[in-house]
Amino acid sequence: MKKNLVIISALLALVLLAGCASGSGGEKVKERRDLPEWFLNPPVADEIIYGLGMAKMSSDSLSRDTAIARARKDVALQVSTRVQSMMTDYAQEAGAEGNTQTINFVETVTKQVADVELKGSNTEKVYAAVDGNWFAMVAYPKANFTEEIAGIFSRNEDAAFAEFKSDEALKMLEASLADEPLKSSATAE
Repeated sequence: MKKNLVIISALLALVLLAGCASGSGGEKVKERRDLPEWFLNPPVADEIIYGLGMAKMSSDSLSRDTAIARARKDVALQVSTRVQSMMTDYAQEAGAEGNTQTINFVETVTKQVADVELKGSNTEKVYAAVDGNWFAMVAYPKANFTEEIAGIFSRNEDAAFAEFKSDEALKMLEASLADEPLKSSATAE
């Protein structure tokens, strides 16, 4: 009985070891992801800003829309980005001489915010991969960005001029009141 138990245990151990062994002599099979060439090597142009996005959601429609939205976000981050960053670096060492322990903790938090109106951006390419990922490329003419910036400066100049004229009118009113103070038209009874 003990002999059978030893043989069964040995066979079970052999089966477990065989299951863990590599079948192809340690060779790894390279998995090729289904990525479009333009996503790996996006085009570069002097007059256009390209943005890339990818998404894999529960439906093709949502995946496509999300990939395009992320591509637009990529353009916006290239055009105008405000970055806020915070880093916490903590170290503590404790213990007796020769038996100390050190605890290190580093935390980095970064937030990127882009606030750009992308009038004139258009979806150049969209690709649906076999694995369900969707890829999108959006193009935004640099001329549109320079026009938008010029418009912002123009609006700022108009606002500054209106504020200047308002200040002038207020000063004229104050000067007029200083020359002729207001008199009450109420009479005492």
